[in-house]
Amino acid sequence: MLEDGAPRCLHCADLGHLVFLPRGDTALTRRSREESGLSVVVVRFNRRKGRYERQGVLVEEAALARAEARCLADAEARR
Repeated sequence: MLEDGAPRCLHCADLGHLVFLPRGDTALTRRSREESGLSVVVVRFNRRKGRYERQGVLVEEAALARAEARCLADAEARR
């Protein structure tokens, strides 16, 4: 997170209690964001392409656990 052009750490930005969920599993990401009261999109600037690319999201740990349980419960139906 940038503030006044200088980076701030997650704890200084009051986001230290969130856990990182990398991109890749759409159902898990969607359900984690639904369960979490606070979520943050993590992006990185790709200089070669000249744009920001999504790396994943930060969500609450309890919300991630609930989302994982929901995904396991209906894994067969989603296949």
